[in-house]
Amino acid sequence: MVLDPATLTVAFALLSAALGTLLLFSWALNRKVKALAWWGSAFWLIAFGIGSANIRQGQPAYSVLLVANALGLLCYGALYTGCRVFNGRSAPLVASLAGAVVWLGAFPFIYTSQSERLLLASLLTFAYSILSAWELGRYASRPLASSRVVMVLLLGLAAFNLSRIGIALAPTSVPWIDALAHRWSPSMALLLVVFGPSLAFMFLSMAKESVEFEYKQAALVDPLTGVPNRRAFMQNASDLLAQSGGRAVSCMLFDLDNFKAINDRHGHDTGDRILTIFGEVLARHLPQGTFGRLGGEEFGAILPLDSREAALLADRVRHAFSAAGADTLGDLARVTVSVGCITGTGIDAGTLLRRADAALYQAKRGGRNIVIAA
Repeated sequence: MVLDPATLTVAFALLSAALGTLLLFSWALNRKVKALAWWGSAFWLIAFGIGSANIRQGQPAYSVLLVANALGLLCYGALYTGCRVFNGRSAPLVASLAGAVVWLGAFPFIYTSQSERLLLASLLTFAYSILSAWELGRYASRPLASSRVVMVLLLGLAAFNLSRIGIALAPTSVPWIDALAHRWSPSMALLLVVFGPSLAFMFLSMAKESVEFEYKQAALVDPLTGVPNRRAFMQNASDLLAQSGGRAVSCMLFDLDNFKAINDRHGHDTGDRILTIFGEVLARHLPQGTFGRLGGEEFGAILPLDSREAALLADRVRHAFSAAGADTLGDLARVTVSVGCITGTGIDAGTLLRRADAALYQAKRGGRNIVIAA
């Protein structure tokens, strides 16, 4: 079967434009995922770049080669910037434009050499592909399965461009390999027609998965303090107890002393700040996933510790909270916390909390600002 390069050019340009429009439309529906706008723009740029360079037969004019390849490199720059934005990082303009600027500066000196043009374009696209994959792997802010698939696709794209670098430097010629070095060939067109939709689909999947992840996190995180809420705490506690293997587990129940009086005297803003400070203290002293806000001014923690270790840890939290409150609030409010601590084996989370609550009641009756370990 013989495929007409001009027909493939039109098909690829239309397909890329359609995919770019789909990504931009998805961004318009959910402006939180700004990376979709960058990725959609990348598909439109490659559609214009490849379309303008290959729609006509024969060698393109100087200006066409100059602009078409610059658009292609802007596409890669937008691809990389989209990966940075997706991870919540900055979108430096220099990173988006660097490849195109290098091409525009070098083009007058390499215009007459196809191998040199191929070498420079392949080097720049290889660098952008590697950087994009590195960005998603190194700085991922969310554990997304679709991001790993995109990394594989980007590394495949980097390998393709690396092979074209080898072709540009090779002294010999092999016809079926040389097809990859042409500015446009049926083999390359078919490869890109398969690769483009795959990448666009995975970008959409990344956006969908990230939104779902954020919703799930929002349902498990207390919005004021940023620590796990009661639902997340109970899930984490049940998991920890199931993995304890019969070892001792301690539950600590924290209750901020005189919190209602502080709220009434100094206002809810001060009360909210006190709760936030305590959440920060817990995050500094306890492992992630072992504590949470149970409601109001009450916090809990479950850890694989014996009674003595748990009491010492609870006392460190108590002292750290008083010190942090004094540093932040000064004379505005003196903050303390009472702690009830219980240790046991083979006990479910609900039972541990009830027994810790009894110990906490003793701490309150004993004058507050103390740790009672039972």
